Amino acid sequence: MHLVHLVLTRPDLPRPNSADAERVLDTLWAHLDPRSGIEHIRTRPRASGVDLGLFFSGDGNGTSGAPQTAAAIAHLLASLPGWTATPPE
Repeated sequence: MHLVHLVLTRPDLPRPNSADAERVLDTLWAHLDPRSGIEHIRTRPRASGVDLGLFFSGDGNGTSGAPQTAAAIAHLLASLPGWTATPPE
């Protein structure tokens, strides 16, 4: 299993709380394609956004799954209008 960690931000929500993180999580689960390879999703509020952890099946060492992983992430993020995803600092 490998982890993709992103930080979600939204200009109109500068300090999201745990309820916001739960809404993001619920939305992502509702739009998850079972063939995406995502096994777990975790969200957690942070001072200026929501931490998002996407856990994919496999060891993450090969590059053959990179396009599929990117497509799965893009599909999920499209279900979150207004949110921007960036790598953590």
